[in-house]
Amino acid sequence: MEVHHSHHAPKSWKGYITEFLMLFAAVTLGFFAENLREHQVEKNREIQFLQNINYDLEQDLKEINIINDFNIEKQLLNDSLVMEYQAKGYLTNLPRFYYLLKNSIIRKFFDHSTSGFTQLKNAGGLRMIEDKSIIQQIIKIENTVSIVESLQESMEQNLLMLREELNMVLDPVTNNRMNRSQNLMERSNPYKLLRRYNYPENPNPLITYDPKELSKLINLCSGPVNTTLHINFYLNQLKSQEETLKAEIIKKYGSRFKG
Repeated sequence: MEVHHSHHAPKSWKGYITEFLMLFAAVTLGFFAENLREHQVEKNREIQFLQNINYDLEQDLKEINIINDFNIEKQLLNDSLVMEYQAKGYLTNLPRFYYLLKNSIIRKFFDHSTSGFTQLKNAGGLRMIEDKSIIQQIIKIENTVSIVESLQESMEQNLLMLREELNMVLDPVTNNRMNRSQNLMERSNPYKLLRRYNYPENPNPLITYDPKELSKLINLCSGPVNTTLHINFYLNQLKSQEETLKAEIIKKYGSRFKG
């Protein structure tokens, strides 16, 4: 039985190569196009993150100025208290002594604006940002913020001890009257915020006039104030770091921010 071979002209090797090259080109182009599209998506996300971080920096820079002014005002108020103590004002000018003691427990802490920073972390962190110097700047800022926060933490501990000591010295009735008549409205003006408690009229004598107790009390008032000096030092460092980063972000990406 005879087998018939169909006589198709065999494809030349050139034909195979051409076909292979066309297929290869199509796949490669598709791959590049997909890569480009993904890169574009990533780039847009990066711009969005940087825009949010830029907003955080704006908030922080406003906040730093407020806290800085507040801390300087607190330092001055403490100087008045120490002078009053030195002049034995607790014997000659009791309303003022009460007033300065009560206002010494007021504090205002720096609160780092973190919406953009947090978003970036949740999205996989700094690998979302290509620019190396921006990454380094962000790391510097986060380090300084954590120093400020730990200083504020230790200040909070000092203030707890101060409150306990005030309870040993201030007359409860006068203390309560001062609590009832404080002005809670003045949150934004450092000068007024630090004078939230008013002068008491006809205050009762202090519970104790023991020199040891009084000097301990004044030292406890000075502790948190000492911390404000360190906080302001790092806040000024933070301010220049954030201004640097902000300028860099605006220069490199600002034109691509969405309104």
